[in-house]
Amino acid sequence: MIHETSDYSQFDFNELNRGVDDTHVRRLTKNIKEHGLIQPIIVTADGNIIDGQHRFHACRELGLPVQYIIRDEMDMSEVVQLNNMSKPWSIMDKVNSYAAQGNENYIKLLEFHAECQEVDPKFSIRAASHLAQGSSSQASSKQGKGLSLGGGTWEFKSSKEDALKRLFALSQFKRFPFYLNNNFVTAFLRCMRTVEGFEWQELLKKAEMNPHLFMHAGNTQEYMRMFERVYNHKKRGVTRFF
Repeated sequence: MIHETSDYSQFDFNELNRGVDDTHVRRLTKNIKEHGLIQPIIVTADGNIIDGQHRFHACRELGLPVQYIIRDEMDMSEVVQLNNMSKPWSIMDKVNSYAAQGNENYIKLLEFHAECQEVDPKFSIRAASHLAQGSSSQASSKQGKGLSLGGGTWEFKSSKEDALKRLFALSQFKRFPFYLNNNFVTAFLRCMRTVEGFEWQELLKKAEMNPHLFMHAGNTQEYMRMFERVYNHKKRGVTRFF
């Protein structure tokens, strides 16, 4: 049964839901102004919005009645599925939601991500997650689950101190506009983890001396090859990266 009301105060927001995207609200406001609210919002019996918070904001901004359907409580996976039908959840939406549910790994990740963004506001949550565990690997956890950032099984596997050291090392390459590229970050962490005798300071020095060699690459393997060429440029002993 579809209900309708202009009493916006009877609704509340699910703290586990994603944050409101102002751009999406503006887009919906224009659409609803032209065509009306086509899809009712979904709420719990006590008025908690399960799905449709952007539509609610658009209706309230236009001063239009809100159409809504009352449903029983839903678990988070159902809320995500419903929201995906209108506007897919971003990785950041999901990380925020898992943190709001009390997942300590995601709470620590958000704290670390905030520190990453103090270094560079363009730091993505995915790049921060790679730095946090020292790898982009989706290897299994102790419980045998895949480490999926968007699936709620990601783990902050290393210490905060080690993560900050990796952040400092990566940030020294900030003068190169592609240093936050996901493939660059993955290759850089792989060098730190697997290349015997690798010193990121040496790579940085060679990169600054030979910027024409230190270039954007298409994938992780190409970045690794580029690192190897730059690292060994005019060097007597050759360090193998593969």
